[in-house]
Amino acid sequence: MSFWKEKRSHLEQAQMLQNTASNQKGLNKRAVGLFPQPKDDKPSLIDLSCQVKFHNLLVAIEGREETCVIRMISQSQKSRAAALVFRGRVLACVYGCDDDETQLLGQEAFNKAKLQMLSSDAIVDTYKIDDKTAIAASSIFHGELYEPQCMMTPNDVLQYSLEHLLESNAPGTIIINEGDGAKAIIYIFKGKVHGIYSYKEGWLEPSIEAAKALLIDVYGATISASKLRLCNIWELKPLTFSLTGLEEQLTSGKQYASLSLDYSELSKIEQKHKDSLSNSFSHIEREEEWAAKQNQAQTHSPSKGGNPWKSGKGNQGGS
Repeated sequence: MSFWKEKRSHLEQAQMLQNTASNQKGLNKRAVGLFPQPKDDKPSLIDLSCQVKFHNLLVAIEGREETCVIRMISQSQKSRAAALVFRGRVLACVYGCDDDETQLLGQEAFNKAKLQMLSSDAIVDTYKIDDKTAIAASSIFHGELYEPQCMMTPNDVLQYSLEHLLESNAPGTIIINEGDGAKAIIYIFKGKVHGIYSYKEGWLEPSIEAAKALLIDVYGATISASKLRLCNIWELKPLTFSLTGLEEQLTSGKQYASLSLDYSELSKIEQKHKDSLSNSFSHIEREEEWAAKQNQAQTHSPSKGGNPWKSGKGNQGGS
């Protein structure tokens, strides 16, 4: 595999990557733009693929068990892709091409993207994100989607879905849409607003107040909420696949193999680290408590019409 040719400046390449996330109006209309964005978007800090061989990049990410996002663009193929990597394994991937309106997801998308990246004009960058953001973001592709009642206003939907995710302790996301584009994404993790990203203003202060303020001056707003309903972090394993294919050859798949963690110690982790990721999925009981409180309330509750959260596995999350 040859190195990518440096045909563009860092600034030009950075602008191309930014265009995959939002347009001039600060709206995202691409599925690849729904992946967590970098915390620092300075062009000089972007890790460009022209500096390394693509396969070596994947091997390094998998070997170091990094949590990151990989973005891939090929102008000649008119294609773009993004992969969400959790501890060295692909947790979600989307591939799209201008010549085909169909979006590919998961391993099929990643395999297609890797072939496209052999193009001489391909641009690839990768940036680290934290585990909590990655888990919350994965709910867009593997989680349950909230289906609001038809009489609910956007404010009602935002209030209800935000309250549910915070009270139930479930990881998830809330996407604020304006027209046919996404305006902002709220990341919820372990009963807290973990992050807020505005496609116009960038990363905002994570707070309930800031989340609710996102609907101000938004016309034609709609809300898309999703949550990840897993009992513990180890249940993420079946949702992932190897970046290089090497791990599948070395392991049976029955155990989440890791270079950095002794899995015989899992029972001790929950006792010693109450704020650990393994403890963050204990939201099943809290969901029941939350539902009980809603039923006791005298005010209108959307949950009375049945479970409004529906399985959304395989959802594309955008176009």
